[in-house]
Amino acid sequence: MIIRLSLILLGLFYLTTAQAETSKGLTVGEAFSLDTQELLYRETHCQSDDQLNRKVLYKNPDGESIALKSIDYRNGLATPSFKQKHFQTGEETEVVVNGNQVTLSFTDSESQQKKKSFEKHTYSDLPLVIDAGFDAYIRENWNQLVSGEDQRFQFPLVTRSALIELKVSSAECSFEADNTQCFRLEMSNWLYRMLADPIELGYSQDQKRLLRYRGLSNIEDANGNGLNVDIRYDYSNLPQQACTDDKALVLKSETTDHG
Repeated sequence: MIIRLSLILLGLFYLTTAQAETSKGLTVGEAFSLDTQELLYRETHCQSDDQLNRKVLYKNPDGESIALKSIDYRNGLATPSFKQKHFQTGEETEVVVNGNQVTLSFTDSESQQKKKSFEKHTYSDLPLVIDAGFDAYIRENWNQLVSGEDQRFQFPLVTRSALIELKVSSAECSFEADNTQCFRLEMSNWLYRMLADPIELGYSQDQKRLLRYRGLSNIEDANGNGLNVDIRYDYSNLPQQACTDDKALVLKSETTDHG
């Protein structure tokens, strides 16, 4: 049995139309197949003016919307609530943080829902890191990591309604890049490591910004199959209307969720 370990970098609460109008673009990522180098999709990361909400818009190479993710950082940079909707498969993934309680919810393509709640430190005293919160966690522990000290944390695996233990460590980059610090993200349990490939993360050494993500994506193809991707992030050439042009997509998602 293959255990899928996938993260997204920068999705509980969808942005309102007013928030969408004032969202600013942070970065655009282009996801290429690790096997064929084919462009699979693009993701645009947008942030509200108060910096507490982010959304990620996913589109295929033809510009068609395939997924939307919303992230709420009011519970902390490393422990955000988020919700993600796949328009191709109908699957929804959600994590809600309320104080010390964390609720995981996954709805599959047949509208069957799995939900589980637990306290933050149910299984261990390790810190809890949720979804895009791993980016803040790495930057918060940057010095320890680059000095060779591994860091371990709990991470919700929503599709299995479980918490797993992950380990992040400094690593040599598998790709050619100047001034790039790479990290290796993998499951701590040796048996699980046999079943799940590690994820490689490349950060700029000076600004500590994520430049590359290499591994299993949180986006699936139209048949629900996992995608192994090499995502390359660009922080400098965002289209001027990258975030304001997708108000219709936000409204579409809100209509789907709330009927």
